[in-house]
Amino acid sequence: MNYITKYQSNYIIEFMNQIISKIYPQCKKSLYKANNLYLKPILSKVNKTNKPYYFANFLSSFDGRIATYDKNHSCLLTPERIKSKIDYSLFCQLHAQSDCLVTNTAYLKGLNKGYYGNILSIKNTILKKWRDKNNLKTQDIIVLSNSLSFPINKSIELLRERITVLTTSRDDKKIQRLRKKGIKVIKCRGKNVSAKKLNQYIITKTYKAVYFIAGPTIVEQMICENLLDKLYYSTSICIMGSGNYDKLIRGKFLKKSRGLELIEMYIHTNKNSKLKQQTLFQVFNLREK
Repeated sequence: MNYITKYQSNYIIEFMNQIISKIYPQCKKSLYKANNLYLKPILSKVNKTNKPYYFANFLSSFDGRIATYDKNHSCLLTPERIKSKIDYSLFCQLHAQSDCLVTNTAYLKGLNKGYYGNILSIKNTILKKWRDKNNLKTQDIIVLSNSLSFPINKSIELLRERITVLTTSRDDKKIQRLRKKGIKVIKCRGKNVSAKKLNQYIITKTYKAVYFIAGPTIVEQMICENLLDKLYYSTSICIMGSGNYDKLIRGKFLKKSRGLELIEMYIHTNKNSKLKQQTLFQVFNLREK
């Protein structure tokens, strides 16, 4: 998933009632509606510890492409071929689960240019009512930005009270520009805002469920540091190819290999598409004790 897509919220209603098949673990009930698949359990309420629960999701092709080069926008974007509206509805359910969102400079730049949709707020009325029913507070937003080079457009200004920027920049002009707009800025030492620094900041808060909607860089670091608790990974069963692409884990070897525990897997077939597009929805536990 990690969509950053331009699907509109009304698509969610249409595809929430789609039926998907559970293929692992095997059980008597194998068919499920997509309307609440990722809303149970409520992560912030089952987390009884003082530690935040970190989760992320990604959508990829069968050959591991989460983004390929888009000539129209001259950047890497999620290929249209692997997107599905049911996947986006599940993405929104995970979004609704969180009390804090983590994103980055690249997303805010893409949002300003118009090729990323606004996924910083919940727009769907069903999910809003679900959050209200479960007494979930308005989500905070953490932006990771070493450069502070993102524009502050109207959509960002409207969210300024919810946004905290973590940065290693020492550019006082850029910092003051954000603070004058009412955006909180936290300075971090070093060259980059690492997973360790992010975790150190988050544990000073009361967040129970933290959702990563940024790109793979910070998620890879979270995996390397044994901080990510759960990964929702959707696989569109198609082969994309492309020499210019991005993936969840990039070229370097991990310092230590990480085991993943598959806890659930579902499959959906879009019979309305010419190719009968199929997508696997896999849920993994990651954090090693």
